[in-house]
Amino acid sequence: MKIQKHLLAVVMFASASAYAGDVSINMPGISVNTNQNTGANTNVNVKAPGVSVGAVSGKQAASADGLRMNGNDMSKSTQCNGQPVYIQGNGNQINLSGTCPQVKVNGNDNQITVAQLGKVQVVGNDNQVKWAQALNGQEPQVQTSGNDNTVSRR
Repeated sequence: MKIQKHLLAVVMFASASAYAGDVSINMPGISVNTNQNTGANTNVNVKAPGVSVGAVSGKQAASADGLRMNGNDMSKSTQCNGQPVYIQGNGNQINLSGTCPQVKVNGNDNQITVAQLGKVQVVGNDNQVKWAQALNGQEPQVQTSGNDNTVSRR
């Protein structure tokens, strides 16, 4: 219970201090780094015996079921780290490095590049997904719905 109170206090402090620029808090088991004034994401990590919490706010967030990116006209590079990736929006240019077991794209006019791909689902129009390497040596599973979507090896 004590850790939960500290976590709540740290998250509230980080949110309230985002306009002041960089904020760093280092306490045993707690670290916070925010850099909101440059448009970067806010990272909150809490580690204590029996507890490990990580969160990213902004247009990209890690969750228990994978990495989520929501927004329009984003240009981002990130690592999958073996997690599923969900991309929602229009006109995005996303570069995914590492092992990506599953990528889901929902929107229009997105350009996605993937280093290692297991399977991909594309819903929308005019989306382009290019992959460099298939997981486990097999071609990625591909499912598309919409018009003029392409999934190909780069």
